Amino acid sequence: MTALVDEGMALAQAAEDAGLQVRLLGGVGVVAHCPTALAGQPHREIADIDVAVSRRDARRLTGFLESRGYTAEARFNAMHGDTRMIFHGPQGKLDVFVGAFSMCHALDINDRLALDYPALTASDLLLTKLQIVELNAKDAHDASVLLTEHELGEGDGDHIDTAYVARLTGDDWGLWRTVTATLQRLGELHPPVADRCRALGDALQRSPKSRRFKLRARVGERVQWYELPEETGIA
Repeated sequence: MTALVDEGMALAQAAEDAGLQVRLLGGVGVVAHCPTALAGQPHREIADIDVAVSRRDARRLTGFLESRGYTAEARFNAMHGDTRMIFHGPQGKLDVFVGAFSMCHALDINDRLALDYPALTASDLLLTKLQIVELNAKDAHDASVLLTEHELGEGDGDHIDTAYVARLTGDDWGLWRTVTATLQRLGELHPPVADRCRALGDALQRSPKSRRFKLRARVGERVQWYELPEETGIA
């Protein structure tokens, strides 16, 4: 795990030096963002490195990675490169999300990359976990660590921005439905963060809802509101 974290941190720094917006997510991103919560404690096993790159920088990324010993998974990248790419490097697989994070729900993070470094903001990292419909132990652990490390707040800063999360969920009933249910499940699985789960869930319940949200809410669960990719979590 240490080698993957070291490589991820080095990759983010080298990209920054090259003028590329590349930010860590997944397990490596959680480790980078949670030094206090993880101090002296082993994190769960991490299988690979996950990063997000801006749409602006996606084309330059391949050459940058090749210069660092990475090889592109050519067929996959040719078919999906506008949204996702896969490379293989010194420490194994590198999964790249281009401008957005799409699993059970789509989260546009293109304009969020500049807000923090070397990882996505704590709020965005948490959302990549809360958007999972079938929460597994790995992603529940990551979400719990993020909520242990970061208090709830509003606006810029190293906290969980409740206003930002509420704004996204208040315009998307499907995302709201999944996030609020996942928060409840997370509180049951990890009692030490149950209070923060409830507080965040309450904030999302109280927040204003858009017309689009209300129209979709009328349909409710009669129509599926999420995707179920083969792999709903990231490493």
